[in-house]
Amino acid sequence: MTRTTLTPDQARALGARLAEAFAYVRRIVDQIRALARTVARALTDFVEAWRRSPAAALAAAPSRPAWMSPYGPPARRHR
Repeated sequence: MTRTTLTPDQARALGARLAEAFAYVRRIVDQIRALARTVARALTDFVEAWRRSPAAALAAAPSRPAWMSPYGPPARRHR
C-alpha cells in the first residue's frame, strides 16, 4: 500500500470540497425533514377528520362486551 501526502494547498482544496459536499447534503436532509413533517401533519389531520366523521362510527365495531362473540357461542370440543 502506498501512502500519498497532500500538499497544504491540496489539503485546503479537499477541505473546501468536503465543506461544500456537507452543505449540499445538509440542504437535502433539511428538505426531506420538512417534507416528512408536512406528510405527518397531513396524515394526522386526515385521521382526526376521519374520527370526527359519521362514517367512522359506522365502520367501528358494535359496542358489546369483549366476551360476547358476534358469531355465537364457541363450538363444543369433540373428544
